Amino acid sequence: MSKGHVTRLHWKLFFPLVGLLWIVIGITILYFVTHERQRLSYNLGNRLINVNSTIVDAYGKGADLQKTVDFIKLFTNQTTLAPLHLTVYDDEGNIVADNKAATIPIHDEHGEILPAFGYSWEKRDTTYLHDMFMFGSKYMVSSATSPDGAIHTFAALPYEGEVGEFLSVDSMVWVVVLGLGAFSFVLAYFSSRAICRNVYALRDFAEIISSNNIPEDIESWRFSKDELGEVSKRLLLLYREKINAEHEKILHERQIGVNVSHELNTPVAIIKGYLDTILTDENISEEQKKIFIARALDNTNRLAELINDLNAVMRLQDNRTSIQFRTLDFHELALRLADDVRHNHTAGDMKMDIIVPDDCHVVGNEALLTNALLHLVKNSAVHSSGTCITLRWVKEENGYMVFSFSDNGIGVDDEHLNRLFDLFYRVDSGRSRKSGGSGLGLPLVNRVFVAMNGDITVRNSESGGLEFIFRLLKGS
Repeated sequence: MSKGHVTRLHWKLFFPLVGLLWIVIGITILYFVTHERQRLSYNLGNRLINVNSTIVDAYGKGADLQKTVDFIKLFTNQTTLAPLHLTVYDDEGNIVADNKAATIPIHDEHGEILPAFGYSWEKRDTTYLHDMFMFGSKYMVSSATSPDGAIHTFAALPYEGEVGEFLSVDSMVWVVVLGLGAFSFVLAYFSSRAICRNVYALRDFAEIISSNNIPEDIESWRFSKDELGEVSKRLLLLYREKINAEHEKILHERQIGVNVSHELNTPVAIIKGYLDTILTDENISEEQKKIFIARALDNTNRLAELINDLNAVMRLQDNRTSIQFRTLDFHELALRLADDVRHNHTAGDMKMDIIVPDDCHVVGNEALLTNALLHLVKNSAVHSSGTCITLRWVKEENGYMVFSFSDNGIGVDDEHLNRLFDLFYRVDSGRSRKSGGSGLGLPLVNRVFVAMNGDITVRNSESGGLEFIFRLLKGS
Protein backbone atom coordinates (compact mmCIF):
# COMPACT_ATOMS: atom_id res chain seq x y z
CA MET A 1 0.00 0.00 0.00
CA SER A 2 1.49 3.34 -1.04
CA LYS A 3 1.74 6.30 1.30
CA GLY A 4 -0.74 8.20 -0.89
CA HIS A 5 -3.27 5.43 -0.45
CA VAL A 6 -2.71 5.46 3.31
CA THR A 7 -3.17 9.25 3.35
CA ARG A 8 -6.46 8.92 1.51
CA LEU A 9 -7.42 6.24 4.00
CA HIS A 10 -6.74 8.76 6.76
CA TRP A 11 -9.32 11.15 5.33
CA LYS A 12 -11.71 8.32 4.55
CA LEU A 13 -11.63 7.49 8.22
CA PHE A 14 -11.62 11.11 9.38
CA PHE A 15 -14.76 12.38 7.66
CA PRO A 16 -17.06 9.48 8.59
CA LEU A 17 -15.77 9.67 12.16
CA VAL A 18 -16.47 13.43 12.29
CA GLY A 19 -19.90 12.83 10.78
CA LEU A 20 -20.65 10.16 13.35
CA LEU A 21 -19.57 12.40 16.20
CA TRP A 22 -21.67 15.27 14.83
CA ILE A 23 -24.69 12.99 14.55
CA VAL A 24 -24.26 11.98 18.18
CA ILE A 25 -23.76 15.61 19.25
CA GLY A 26 -26.69 16.78 17.10
CA ILE A 27 -29.05 14.17 18.50
CA THR A 28 -27.93 15.01 22.03
CA ILE A 29 -28.34 18.77 21.54
CA LEU A 30 -31.66 18.34 19.74
CA TYR A 31 -32.95 16.24 22.60
CA PHE A 32 -31.68 18.75 25.13
CA VAL A 33 -33.13 21.79 23.29
CA THR A 34 -36.47 20.08 22.72
CA HIS A 35 -36.67 18.91 26.31
CA GLU A 36 -35.66 22.36 27.62
CA ARG A 37 -38.22 24.16 25.48
CA GLN A 38 -40.92 21.75 26.58
CA ARG A 39 -39.96 22.37 30.19
CA LEU A 40 -40.00 26.16 29.79
CA SER A 41 -43.25 26.05 27.84
CA TYR A 42 -44.76 23.83 30.52
CA ASN A 43 -43.69 26.27 33.25
CA LEU A 44 -45.03 29.25 31.31
CA GLY A 45 -48.33 27.46 30.67
CA ASN A 46 -48.65 26.68 34.38
CA ARG A 47 -48.20 30.38 35.16
CA LEU A 48 -51.00 31.29 32.74
CA ILE A 49 -53.21 28.62 34.29
CA ASN A 50 -52.41 30.05 37.73
CA VAL A 51 -53.47 33.54 36.52
CA ASN A 52 -56.87 32.20 35.42
CA SER A 53 -57.21 30.18 38.62
CA THR A 54 -56.57 33.34 40.65
CA ILE A 55 -59.41 35.16 38.83
CA VAL A 56 -61.81 32.22 39.25
CA ASP A 57 -60.94 32.05 42.96
CA ALA A 58 -61.50 35.83 43.28
CA TYR A 59 -64.91 35.45 41.62
CA GLY A 60 -65.80 32.68 44.03
CA LYS A 61 -64.93 34.99 46.96
CA GLY A 62 -66.99 37.83 45.57
CA ALA A 63 -63.98 40.09 44.87
CA ASP A 64 -63.96 42.86 42.29
CA LEU A 65 -62.68 41.14 39.15
CA GLN A 66 -61.40 44.33 37.49
CA LYS A 67 -59.32 45.15 40.53
CA THR A 68 -58.05 41.57 40.48
CA VAL A 69 -57.06 41.91 36.82
CA ASP A 70 -55.36 45.26 37.51
CA PHE A 71 -53.47 43.73 40.45
CA ILE A 72 -52.29 40.81 38.36
CA LYS A 73 -51.07 43.17 35.61
CA LEU A 74 -49.27 45.31 38.16
CA PHE A 75 -47.65 42.21 39.68
CA THR A 76 -46.53 40.79 36.34
CA ASN A 77 -45.24 44.00 34.74
CA GLN A 78 -41.64 43.29 35.78
CA THR A 79 -41.72 39.59 34.86
CA THR A 80 -41.82 37.41 31.78
CA LEU A 81 -45.62 37.81 31.89
CA ALA A 82 -45.39 41.57 31.21
CA PRO A 83 -47.04 41.28 27.74
CA LEU A 84 -49.92 39.37 29.31
CA HIS A 85 -53.35 39.70 27.67
CA LEU A 86 -56.11 39.10 30.21
CA THR A 87 -59.87 39.37 29.64
CA VAL A 88 -62.85 38.08 31.67
CA TYR A 89 -66.26 37.47 30.05
CA ASP A 90 -69.62 36.69 31.60
CA ASP A 91 -71.88 33.94 30.34
CA GLU A 92 -73.53 36.36 27.88
CA GLY A 93 -70.21 37.15 26.21
CA ASN A 94 -69.85 40.57 27.80
CA ILE A 95 -66.48 41.78 29.13
CA VAL A 96 -66.49 41.80 32.93
CA ALA A 97 -62.84 42.70 33.48
CA ASP A 98 -60.06 43.43 31.09
CA ASN A 99 -56.52 44.53 30.54
CA LYS A 100 -57.84 47.24 28.28
CA ALA A 101 -54.56 47.70 26.41
CA ALA A 102 -54.66 44.04 25.32
CA THR A 103 -58.21 42.71 25.11
CA ILE A 104 -58.59 39.12 23.96
CA PRO A 105 -61.38 39.03 21.33
CA ILE A 106 -63.39 35.82 21.38
CA HIS A 107 -66.12 36.77 18.87
CA ASP A 108 -66.03 36.91 15.11
CA GLU A 109 -67.56 39.71 13.03
CA HIS A 110 -70.96 38.05 13.40
CA GLY A 111 -70.79 37.96 17.17
CA GLU A 112 -70.27 34.21 17.31
CA ILE A 113 -67.76 32.56 19.65
CA LEU A 114 -64.57 31.73 17.76
CA PRO A 115 -63.99 27.93 17.41
CA ALA A 116 -60.69 28.26 19.27
CA PHE A 117 -62.57 29.43 22.38
CA GLY A 118 -65.68 27.34 21.90
CA TYR A 119 -64.36 24.25 23.68
CA SER A 120 -63.53 26.06 26.92
CA TRP A 121 -66.75 28.12 26.74
CA GLU A 122 -68.92 25.03 26.82
CA LYS A 123 -67.06 23.37 29.70
CA ARG A 124 -67.43 24.30 33.36
CA ASP A 125 -64.80 24.25 36.09
CA THR A 126 -62.07 23.40 33.61
CA THR A 127 -58.81 24.90 32.35
CA TYR A 128 -57.65 24.69 28.79
CA LEU A 129 -54.22 25.51 27.32
CA HIS A 130 -53.46 25.78 23.61
CA ASP A 131 -51.70 27.82 20.93
CA MET A 132 -53.51 30.10 18.48
CA PHE A 133 -52.96 33.06 16.17
CA MET A 134 -54.23 36.51 17.15
CA PHE A 135 -53.31 39.92 15.83
CA GLY A 136 -51.05 38.28 13.24
CA SER A 137 -48.90 36.50 15.84
CA LYS A 138 -48.78 33.16 17.61
CA TYR A 139 -50.02 33.15 21.22
CA MET A 140 -50.08 30.71 24.11
CA VAL A 141 -53.66 30.90 25.40
CA SER A 142 -55.05 29.58 28.68
CA SER A 143 -58.77 29.63 29.48
CA ALA A 144 -60.80 28.75 32.57
CA THR A 145 -64.49 28.65 33.46
CA SER A 146 -65.95 29.12 36.90
CA PRO A 147 -67.79 26.15 38.41
CA ASP A 148 -71.18 27.82 37.86
CA GLY A 149 -70.27 28.77 34.27
CA ALA A 150 -70.94 32.49 34.99
CA ILE A 151 -67.53 33.78 33.99
CA HIS A 152 -64.92 32.76 31.48
CA THR A 153 -61.38 34.07 31.87
CA PHE A 154 -58.74 34.07 29.16
CA ALA A 155 -54.99 34.74 29.51
CA ALA A 156 -52.64 34.91 26.52
CA LEU A 157 -48.95 35.55 25.88
CA PRO A 158 -47.32 36.21 22.49
CA TYR A 159 -44.33 34.06 21.43
CA GLU A 160 -42.17 37.15 21.04
CA GLY A 161 -40.24 39.69 23.07
CA GLU A 162 -39.48 38.56 26.60
CA VAL A 163 -41.57 35.42 26.16
CA GLY A 164 -39.55 34.48 23.10
CA GLU A 165 -36.36 35.08 25.02
CA PHE A 166 -37.67 33.06 27.93
CA LEU A 167 -38.44 30.11 25.65
CA SER A 168 -35.17 30.41 23.73
CA VAL A 169 -32.17 28.21 24.50
CA ASP A 170 -29.39 29.67 26.59
CA SER A 171 -26.58 30.98 24.40
CA MET A 172 -24.12 28.89 26.41
CA VAL A 173 -25.68 25.85 24.78
CA TRP A 174 -24.38 27.00 21.41
CA VAL A 175 -20.99 27.70 22.94
CA VAL A 176 -20.99 24.12 24.20
CA VAL A 177 -22.09 22.89 20.76
CA LEU A 178 -19.22 24.74 19.09
CA GLY A 179 -16.82 23.43 21.74
CA LEU A 180 -18.01 19.86 21.22
CA GLY A 181 -17.76 20.32 17.47
CA ALA A 182 -14.16 21.49 17.74
CA PHE A 183 -13.43 18.63 20.14
CA SER A 184 -14.98 16.13 17.69
CA PHE A 185 -12.74 17.41 14.90
CA VAL A 186 -9.63 17.05 17.05
CA LEU A 187 -10.70 13.64 18.37
CA ALA A 188 -11.54 12.35 14.89
CA TYR A 189 -8.28 13.67 13.47
CA PHE A 190 -6.01 12.10 16.05
CA SER A 191 -8.05 8.88 16.27
CA SER A 192 -7.88 8.37 12.51
CA ARG A 193 -4.16 9.16 12.59
CA ALA A 194 -3.64 6.58 15.33
CA ILE A 195 -5.49 3.95 13.31
CA CYS A 196 -3.56 4.84 10.19
CA ARG A 197 -0.27 4.58 12.06
CA ASN A 198 -1.20 0.95 12.65
CA VAL A 199 -1.95 0.66 8.94
CA TYR A 200 1.52 2.09 8.26
CA ALA A 201 2.97 -0.60 10.52
CA LEU A 202 0.99 -3.30 8.71
CA ARG A 203 2.15 -1.88 5.37
CA ASP A 204 5.77 -2.05 6.51
CA PHE A 205 5.10 -5.55 7.84
CA ALA A 206 3.77 -6.62 4.43
CA GLU A 207 6.83 -5.12 2.71
CA ILE A 208 9.13 -7.03 5.08
CA ILE A 209 7.32 -10.29 4.36
CA SER A 210 7.45 -9.68 0.60
CA SER A 211 11.19 -8.99 0.80
CA ASN A 212 11.72 -11.91 3.22
CA ASN A 213 13.87 -9.58 5.31
CA ILE A 214 12.47 -10.45 8.73
CA PRO A 215 14.39 -8.96 11.69
CA GLU A 216 15.92 -11.51 14.03
CA ASP A 217 15.07 -9.43 17.08
CA ILE A 218 11.28 -9.03 16.95
CA GLU A 219 11.31 -6.77 20.02
CA SER A 220 13.34 -4.18 18.10
CA TRP A 221 10.58 -3.81 15.51
CA ARG A 222 8.25 -0.83 15.86
CA PHE A 223 4.75 -1.95 16.89
CA SER A 224 1.87 0.22 18.09
CA LYS A 225 1.04 -0.29 21.74
CA ASP A 226 -2.49 -1.61 21.24
CA GLU A 227 -4.34 -4.73 20.12
CA LEU A 228 -3.48 -4.18 16.45
CA GLY A 229 0.18 -3.86 17.37
CA GLU A 230 0.00 -7.11 19.31
CA VAL A 231 -1.66 -8.82 16.33
CA SER A 232 1.06 -7.50 13.99
CA LYS A 233 3.77 -8.71 16.35
CA ARG A 234 2.16 -12.11 16.67
CA LEU A 235 1.78 -12.40 12.89
CA LEU A 236 5.45 -11.55 12.44
CA LEU A 237 6.45 -14.18 14.99
CA LEU A 238 4.21 -16.79 13.38
CA TYR A 239 5.52 -15.95 9.93
CA ARG A 240 9.12 -16.20 11.07
CA GLU A 241 8.39 -19.50 12.80
CA LYS A 242 6.68 -20.73 9.62
CA ILE A 243 9.66 -19.75 7.48
CA ASN A 244 12.08 -21.37 9.92
CA ALA A 245 9.91 -24.49 10.06
CA GLU A 246 9.81 -24.67 6.27
CA HIS A 247 13.57 -24.28 6.09
CA GLU A 248 14.02 -26.99 8.70
CA LYS A 249 11.55 -29.20 6.84
CA ILE A 250 13.42 -28.71 3.58
CA LEU A 251 16.73 -29.51 5.28
CA HIS A 252 15.17 -32.50 7.03
CA GLU A 253 13.65 -33.85 3.83
CA ARG A 254 16.93 -33.28 2.03
CA GLN A 255 18.77 -35.16 4.77
CA ILE A 256 16.19 -37.95 4.61
CA GLY A 257 16.69 -38.15 0.87
CA VAL A 258 20.46 -38.37 1.32
CA ASN A 259 20.03 -41.02 4.01
CA VAL A 260 17.56 -43.04 1.95
CA SER A 261 19.88 -42.89 -1.04
CA HIS A 262 22.83 -43.93 1.10
CA GLU A 263 20.93 -46.75 2.84
CA LEU A 264 19.66 -48.14 -0.46
CA ASN A 265 22.97 -47.78 -2.26
CA THR A 266 24.89 -49.71 0.39
CA PRO A 267 23.16 -53.11 -0.03
CA VAL A 268 22.73 -52.50 -3.77
CA ALA A 269 26.48 -51.90 -4.12
CA ILE A 270 27.24 -55.05 -2.11
CA ILE A 271 24.81 -57.15 -4.18
CA LYS A 272 26.23 -55.70 -7.42
CA GLY A 273 29.78 -56.43 -6.27
CA TYR A 274 29.07 -60.08 -5.49
CA LEU A 275 27.13 -60.62 -8.71
CA ASP A 276 29.78 -58.88 -10.84
CA THR A 277 32.43 -61.08 -9.29
CA ILE A 278 30.44 -64.24 -10.00
CA LEU A 279 29.81 -63.21 -13.61
CA THR A 280 33.30 -61.95 -14.47
CA ASP A 281 35.58 -64.28 -12.52
CA GLU A 282 35.80 -67.51 -14.50
CA ASN A 283 38.08 -69.13 -11.92
CA ILE A 284 35.70 -68.75 -8.99
CA SER A 285 34.88 -72.05 -7.32
CA GLU A 286 31.38 -73.36 -6.87
CA GLU A 287 31.76 -73.16 -3.10
CA GLN A 288 32.88 -69.52 -3.27
CA LYS A 289 30.09 -68.76 -5.73
CA LYS A 290 27.52 -70.16 -3.26
CA ILE A 291 29.01 -68.02 -0.49
CA PHE A 292 28.78 -64.89 -2.65
CA ILE A 293 25.21 -65.69 -3.71
CA ALA A 294 24.22 -66.25 -0.05
CA ARG A 295 25.73 -62.90 0.93
CA ALA A 296 23.98 -61.21 -2.01
CA LEU A 297 20.74 -62.80 -0.84
CA ASP A 298 21.31 -61.53 2.72
CA ASN A 299 21.76 -58.02 1.39
CA THR A 300 18.73 -58.45 -0.85
CA ASN A 301 16.67 -59.36 2.21
CA ARG A 302 18.13 -56.41 4.04
CA LEU A 303 17.21 -54.14 1.13
CA ALA A 304 13.65 -55.51 1.07
CA GLU A 305 13.31 -55.01 4.83
CA LEU A 306 14.61 -51.46 4.52
CA ILE A 307 12.12 -50.65 1.77
CA ASN A 308 9.26 -52.23 3.74
CA ASP A 309 10.14 -50.25 6.88
CA LEU A 310 10.43 -47.03 4.90
CA ASN A 311 7.06 -47.64 3.24
CA ALA A 312 5.50 -48.39 6.63
CA VAL A 313 6.85 -45.15 8.12
CA MET A 314 5.57 -43.04 5.23
CA ARG A 315 2.24 -44.83 5.15
CA LEU A 316 1.67 -44.20 8.85
CA GLN A 317 2.62 -40.56 8.42
CA ASP A 318 0.25 -39.96 5.50
CA ASN A 319 -2.71 -42.29 6.15
CA ARG A 320 -3.47 -42.15 9.87
CA THR A 321 -7.21 -41.77 9.30
CA SER A 322 -7.43 -45.04 7.35
CA ILE A 323 -6.20 -47.22 10.25
CA GLN A 324 -8.87 -49.43 11.83
CA PHE A 325 -8.99 -49.52 15.64
CA ARG A 326 -10.72 -51.84 18.07
CA THR A 327 -10.51 -52.80 21.73
CA LEU A 328 -7.60 -55.20 22.35
CA ASP A 329 -6.81 -57.46 25.30
CA PHE A 330 -3.27 -56.23 25.94
CA HIS A 331 -2.58 -59.05 28.44
CA GLU A 332 -3.21 -61.73 25.79
CA LEU A 333 -1.38 -59.73 23.10
CA ALA A 334 1.70 -59.41 25.36
CA LEU A 335 1.67 -63.14 26.17
CA ARG A 336 1.44 -64.06 22.46
CA LEU A 337 4.28 -61.65 21.75
CA ALA A 338 6.48 -63.24 24.41
CA ASP A 339 5.70 -66.71 23.06
CA ASP A 340 6.57 -65.67 19.48
CA VAL A 341 9.79 -64.05 20.66
CA ARG A 342 10.78 -67.19 22.54
CA HIS A 343 10.04 -69.61 19.68
CA ASN A 344 11.57 -67.44 16.95
CA HIS A 345 14.59 -66.40 19.07
CA THR A 346 13.82 -62.76 18.18
CA ALA A 347 15.47 -61.57 21.40
CA GLY A 348 18.42 -63.94 21.09
CA ASP A 349 19.51 -65.12 24.52
CA MET A 350 17.58 -62.37 26.35
CA LYS A 351 14.75 -63.36 28.69
CA MET A 352 11.39 -61.58 28.29
CA ASP A 353 9.13 -60.96 31.31
CA ILE A 354 5.48 -59.87 30.97
CA ILE A 355 3.90 -58.07 33.95
CA VAL A 356 0.45 -57.07 32.71
CA PRO A 357 -2.82 -57.58 34.66
CA ASP A 358 -5.52 -59.84 33.21
CA ASP A 359 -8.15 -57.11 32.81
CA CYS A 360 -6.12 -54.71 30.67
CA HIS A 361 -7.77 -53.43 27.51
CA VAL A 362 -6.56 -50.79 25.06
CA VAL A 363 -7.78 -49.27 21.80
CA GLY A 364 -5.52 -49.86 18.80
CA ASN A 365 -4.63 -51.89 15.74
CA GLU A 366 -3.37 -55.37 16.69
CA ALA A 367 -1.01 -55.82 13.73
CA LEU A 368 0.59 -52.39 14.10
CA LEU A 369 0.92 -52.67 17.86
CA THR A 370 2.49 -56.16 17.66
CA ASN A 371 4.89 -54.95 14.98
CA ALA A 372 5.92 -51.93 17.09
CA LEU A 373 6.59 -54.10 20.16
CA LEU A 374 8.62 -56.53 18.02
CA HIS A 375 10.77 -53.62 16.83
CA LEU A 376 11.41 -52.69 20.46
CA VAL A 377 12.39 -56.29 21.21
CA LYS A 378 14.76 -56.37 18.21
CA ASN A 379 16.25 -53.02 19.21
CA SER A 380 17.04 -54.34 22.70
CA ALA A 381 18.36 -57.64 21.35
CA VAL A 382 20.69 -55.96 18.86
CA HIS A 383 21.91 -52.93 20.77
CA SER A 384 21.40 -53.27 24.54
CA SER A 385 23.88 -56.04 25.44
CA GLY A 386 21.44 -56.93 28.22
CA THR A 387 20.04 -60.22 29.48
CA CYS A 388 16.40 -59.37 30.22
CA ILE A 389 13.49 -57.49 28.63
CA THR A 390 10.48 -56.44 30.72
CA LEU A 391 7.05 -55.32 29.44
CA ARG A 392 4.82 -54.18 32.27
CA TRP A 393 1.69 -52.17 32.96
CA VAL A 394 2.40 -49.00 34.97
CA LYS A 395 -0.92 -47.23 35.64
CA GLU A 396 -4.16 -45.83 34.29
CA GLU A 397 -4.12 -42.06 33.77
CA ASN A 398 -6.63 -39.65 32.20
CA GLY A 399 -8.25 -42.30 30.03
CA TYR A 400 -4.93 -43.86 28.98
CA MET A 401 -3.18 -47.10 29.93
CA VAL A 402 0.51 -46.48 30.61
CA PHE A 403 3.12 -49.21 29.94
CA SER A 404 6.88 -49.64 30.28
CA PHE A 405 9.20 -51.56 27.95
CA SER A 406 12.73 -51.80 29.35
CA ASP A 407 15.94 -53.80 29.21
CA ASN A 408 18.85 -54.14 31.61
CA GLY A 409 21.46 -53.29 29.01
CA ILE A 410 23.96 -50.46 28.65
CA GLY A 411 21.52 -47.71 27.61
CA VAL A 412 22.72 -44.70 25.61
CA ASP A 413 24.25 -41.36 26.43
CA ASP A 414 21.66 -38.73 27.33
CA GLU A 415 22.64 -36.60 24.32
CA HIS A 416 21.15 -39.25 22.02
CA LEU A 417 17.79 -39.71 23.78
CA ASN A 418 15.97 -36.85 22.04
CA ARG A 419 16.94 -38.15 18.59
CA LEU A 420 16.26 -41.87 18.87
CA PHE A 421 12.92 -41.45 17.06
CA ASP A 422 14.46 -39.45 14.17
CA LEU A 423 14.56 -41.15 10.78
CA PHE A 424 17.89 -42.91 10.09
CA TYR A 425 19.46 -41.74 13.34
CA ARG A 426 21.97 -44.13 14.81
CA VAL A 427 23.77 -43.89 18.13
CA ASP A 428 26.72 -45.68 16.52
CA SER A 429 26.30 -45.72 12.76
CA GLY A 430 29.11 -48.18 12.11
CA ARG A 431 27.97 -50.72 14.71
CA SER A 432 24.30 -50.31 13.70
CA ARG A 433 25.02 -50.96 10.07
CA LYS A 434 27.16 -53.93 10.97
CA SER A 435 24.29 -55.35 13.02
CA GLY A 436 21.82 -54.68 10.25
CA GLY A 437 20.06 -51.65 11.69
CA SER A 438 18.66 -49.08 9.27
CA GLY A 439 17.67 -46.30 11.65
CA LEU A 440 13.99 -46.84 10.82
CA GLY A 441 12.86 -49.15 13.61
CA LEU A 442 12.32 -46.64 16.43
CA PRO A 443 10.86 -43.95 14.11
CA LEU A 444 8.38 -46.59 12.95
CA VAL A 445 7.53 -47.45 16.57
CA ASN A 446 6.94 -43.78 17.38
CA ARG A 447 4.64 -43.30 14.37
CA VAL A 448 2.65 -46.43 15.28
CA PHE A 449 1.81 -45.12 18.75
CA VAL A 450 1.03 -41.62 17.42
CA ALA A 451 -1.22 -43.15 14.75
CA MET A 452 -3.13 -44.99 17.50
CA ASN A 453 -3.69 -41.68 19.37
CA GLY A 454 -1.05 -42.49 21.93
CA ASP A 455 2.58 -41.54 22.42
CA ILE A 456 5.95 -42.94 23.44
CA THR A 457 9.00 -41.50 25.24
CA VAL A 458 12.39 -42.94 26.08
CA ARG A 459 14.83 -42.55 28.96
CA ASN A 460 17.70 -44.32 30.63
CA SER A 461 16.29 -46.33 33.51
CA GLU A 462 17.82 -46.07 36.98
CA SER A 463 18.73 -49.77 36.94
CA GLY A 464 20.49 -49.46 33.59
CA GLY A 465 19.34 -49.89 30.03
CA LEU A 466 16.69 -48.05 28.03
CA GLU A 467 13.09 -47.67 29.19
CA PHE A 468 10.34 -46.81 26.73
CA ILE A 469 7.15 -45.40 28.31
CA PHE A 470 4.16 -45.59 25.96
CA ARG A 471 0.47 -44.75 26.37
CA LEU A 472 -2.59 -46.16 24.63
CA LEU A 473 -6.24 -45.21 24.96
CA LYS A 474 -8.06 -47.35 27.51
CA GLY A 475 -10.48 -49.85 26.00
CA SER A 476 -13.93 -50.62 27.31
